[in-house]
Amino acid sequence: MTDARPLVASTPGAAMPGAAAAGMRELGPAEHAHLDRLRTHLRASGAPVESVAGLGALLGAAHGSWARSPEPGRPDPSPMISAIAVGVGDLVLAGAPGARWVLRVDGPAPSPAVLSADGSAAVVPFADVRKRWTDDEGGLDAEWLDRYVAAASTHLTETAPAPQPAPTGSAPALSAPALSAPAGSGPAGSASTASAPAPQHSPADREPGVPTQRTAASADAPRSHRRRAAPAAEEPVVRYRTPNELPVVPSPEAQNLALRALDRGLSLAMTDGPRPFAMRDDGTNVHVRWFTTGPDEALPLAEAWVADGVALRAAIGWAVPLAPSGALVVPGLGTVPDDESAVAEGADHAVVVLTSDLGSPGLVVAHRYASGAPGRPVGQPLVVGPCASVV
Repeated sequence: MTDARPLVASTPGAAMPGAAAAGMRELGPAEHAHLDRLRTHLRASGAPVESVAGLGALLGAAHGSWARSPEPGRPDPSPMISAIAVGVGDLVLAGAPGARWVLRVDGPAPSPAVLSADGSAAVVPFADVRKRWTDDEGGLDAEWLDRYVAAASTHLTETAPAPQPAPTGSAPALSAPALSAPAGSGPAGSASTASAPAPQHSPADREPGVPTQRTAASADAPRSHRRRAAPAAEEPVVRYRTPNELPVVPSPEAQNLALRALDRGLSLAMTDGPRPFAMRDDGTNVHVRWFTTGPDEALPLAEAWVADGVALRAAIGWAVPLAPSGALVVPGLGTVPDDESAVAEGADHAVVVLTSDLGSPGLVVAHRYASGAPGRPVGQPLVVGPCASVV
């Protein structure tokens, strides 16, 4: 098992959820409320979900019923998977003193995770339960859940290796917490960054077939790299319907700038083709800068342009293709969910905009559109999630 040291940071301001470890942050009030709603949904089943046997029996029955349903009319299992996953995580917490729920933000999409007390190890029950559910490798039952909870709790309570002194003049390495994929759920790499090493299998005294993994993804990657869009991952995420549900609510002025930026980005995308852009609001005028390169090259330039000027708030936007289902993932920032009706109306791209006030957390919004001649917007603006300060 490779060494992984936590990056524990405090965050200025009590309202903003802080960084818990590299690639993780503390849950905000809206995210705690989301997990509580899932617990309420789980308890409504009437099963004794506070025990491995009770939750395992519910898991096996729910998965069996879903698997026996004809595929054309098979219901979306996401609500049940999410509810069971929070129950699984709570059972893991019961066996790992000091561990806590956090939000993992460095994967394909934000997802709740359980972080060890020292920040050196984590497990991702939402991703693990979903992977086991969809792969159906050996079934889902109380026996599998018992192995998973035991292995995950052990993983979170292992003492992290002591850090080695850094060579003189060099900066200490920043690495992510160890991710575990216990009990045959598949390597945690299914939910971790592409730079993660191959799974490191457990010592011989642990149950065979219970791999664990420690990642070494850098927390120092450029912000623009984390903003790249990708096809939607099959991972439950926190959904925000309005800006008021975000952990930190942006000012009305920032929200208005976000909508204005979406309008500018959509207008150009549907007439002359999409181009990355940035906007600075100095309180009197809003300045706009368009970039002729692709998003990967333009986003660092946009960030630099915003930083070089005077602004009370700023926005950065670009266009991305949608998945065939109409979904979009902005890694580390949030998602736009599937939408069959939008696809039916021809939506194949979306304009994504990051906006914030000076020195404050901001929001990510998106608007689908149909490219081609003539292009047209599809649906309404959507809140993707929170983001760090743009300016």
